[in-house]
Amino acid sequence: MPLSLASGLFVVPRMKPLRPQLRGLIFKLTVFYVLLSLPCLVLVETGLLTFEFNRFMAGVERGSLVEATHAAANDLGQRWTQFSGVPANLELWSEALVLRLQRPHGDLLAQDSYILTELSSAPLSATVFTPDGRVLATAPKSGIATDASAWRDMLGHAGSLVPVADSPYRVRRVLMPIHTGAGSLEGYLLVELRLPVPWHRLLFDTTLEWPIVLGYLLVFGLASSFFLVAWVTRRLNRVARAATAWSQGDFSERIGDTSRDELGRLSAQLDDMALQLKDLLRSRAQLAALAERQRLARDLHDTVKQQAFALNLQLATLRRHLGEHPEGRRMEQAQALSQQIQRELALLLDELRAGDAELPFVERVRARAQTWSQSSGITLDLQLDDVPVPTPNAAENLLRIVDEALANVLRHSGATHVRVSLQRDATEARLIVDDNGRGADAPLRSGMGLANMRERAQALPQGRFEFDSATTQGTRIRIAFCIAEELSA
Repeated sequence: MPLSLASGLFVVPRMKPLRPQLRGLIFKLTVFYVLLSLPCLVLVETGLLTFEFNRFMAGVERGSLVEATHAAANDLGQRWTQFSGVPANLELWSEALVLRLQRPHGDLLAQDSYILTELSSAPLSATVFTPDGRVLATAPKSGIATDASAWRDMLGHAGSLVPVADSPYRVRRVLMPIHTGAGSLEGYLLVELRLPVPWHRLLFDTTLEWPIVLGYLLVFGLASSFFLVAWVTRRLNRVARAATAWSQGDFSERIGDTSRDELGRLSAQLDDMALQLKDLLRSRAQLAALAERQRLARDLHDTVKQQAFALNLQLATLRRHLGEHPEGRRMEQAQALSQQIQRELALLLDELRAGDAELPFVERVRARAQTWSQSSGITLDLQLDDVPVPTPNAAENLLRIVDEALANVLRHSGATHVRVSLQRDATEARLIVDDNGRGADAPLRSGMGLANMRERAQALPQGRFEFDSATTQGTRIRIAFCIAEELSA
């Protein structure tokens, strides 16, 4: 049934259990993971490749390729007689040279040169020419290779690094003469480096790397989305069930999520909100009933009671005029009946008028504390939650404690400010009265007032009494008691 609050109505719609939907949260989370992860992977890989590429090319520009080619040409010149007339051996030597230059910690760079094979399947080529430009051997057979035209272009720059292109490939060539031990020129060794710049490789490389990465992202996105949605949905269903029960007026339903993450904290706050709403509705209902009784009492007092009084006066006047006439006895009976009506009406008005005991407990505390503040002139700070009190006797004990604590403040502390706080959580309530006075002396600590407050506090359900007083920090009285039974009813 809908819940009424004061003069208005509010209705919480019935919440249906949440179910994972393929086009709902799972789909959105999967797309989010893919769209987020793919640019991140591209950015990270591009950054690493660009850094390694620039570091490698800086070493080449400083002369690493020239030094490696010079060392290879000297080695070939010393072993020229072994390859003279045996083209197959020269081909093997050229292939070994390319492999040696490409391997990590090879002759080309002191650090790892994996960037070569990362960016290209054939980053280097080596070609041996005769002095007249005829090709004797080249490696690799498949991939980049230099021809006689490149040799002719390089003759004027033999022994130095020659940049040929910078985009989309960085091409660098070194031509070294091959001299034997006797100093005779037997030919030339041309080494060419050809590397695509990183952006070109990422855009146009059609290897299996990117499909594998995309497949991984899809699987990861779907699996993590299913897990997250199922885990979150199960907990949200608890919230939906509790909200449905609350909308029907059943505030005994609890979410009961004990985790410490954001959803757990929200669930705990919703549980606490349900408890406070239950107490608020109960207090509002009590106040509404009391207000209606007060209105009825006022209306009866201002109309019926006044009319009954006027009727009694008229009957008395008429009886005096009749004197000993036989009808006078009937007027006397009518007057007695009118007086009986007045007495019963007065009793009814007394019952309708709300006394202190009929107000909600929090309102009773508020009224007593404000009355005390007005009479004492001490500033009052009220922080009162709507706390249900298990029994009328417990409410009376708490009110007596408040009265005694405020009386002690007025008599002994010399305080200018007092705070009365009534706090609660799911299972416990706490009443705190503290002031900014000079603290309690020894007679007060051992007096009957504190003993009475302690006894009244211990009479509460699982009641505890704490008294803390210091000369420069004032006095603080704290009473804690259990309200779990009331909340679960």
